[in-house]
Amino acid sequence: MDKETSDTAEHREDERLRPADVGSRVSAILAAAERAAEELRTEAKREVSELLGRVESDAGARITELTAEAERTRSDADEYASDVRLAVDAYASERRREAEEEGRRAVAEAEEQARAMRETAEDMARQIDGEARRRVDELRQEIKLLEDRRERAFQSLRDVAAQLEDVLLRPRVGEPADHGESRELRSALDDRA
Repeated sequence: MDKETSDTAEHREDERLRPADVGSRVSAILAAAERAAEELRTEAKREVSELLGRVESDAGARITELTAEAERTRSDADEYASDVRLAVDAYASERRREAEEEGRRAVAEAEEQARAMRETAEDMARQIDGEARRRVDELRQEIKLLEDRRERAFQSLRDVAAQLEDVLLRPRVGEPADHGESRELRSALDDRA
């Protein structure tokens, strides 16, 4: 019976975590948390960069497209006005005046359309830019929240480690205190911070 009690006590002693094991496990957990936070930060930065690239590309393409369309409209109007003027020369002076007036109206309308299209394109570019900036701000806020969460997790792990250190390194009755392992665990946690 005495031997069984002794075996059980040794078995319990072996099952207890040693402070060095706790330190290495806490270090592994902290390293994993840092890697995860870094991956999230990298992904968020990549996403912001891609979004800004797409926004700039889309805005530039849209402005170019609308400007070209406005120029084509103006060119068409100029051609039309020129054709009208050539035809009018064949007619009497009264007809020439009427045709020239019609040509001027067409040019004015084309210019108005071109101006409206250009303003629309600029408004769209400003809107796209504003949306991109809002998204960048949102991503920056998400990154800050993740960093704050990581810092809280580190602090919680430090608190848990300190509590474990107090429990595991507290000298048992009749045993000398071993401050070397305590310093080792504390050093491992401070290195992770």
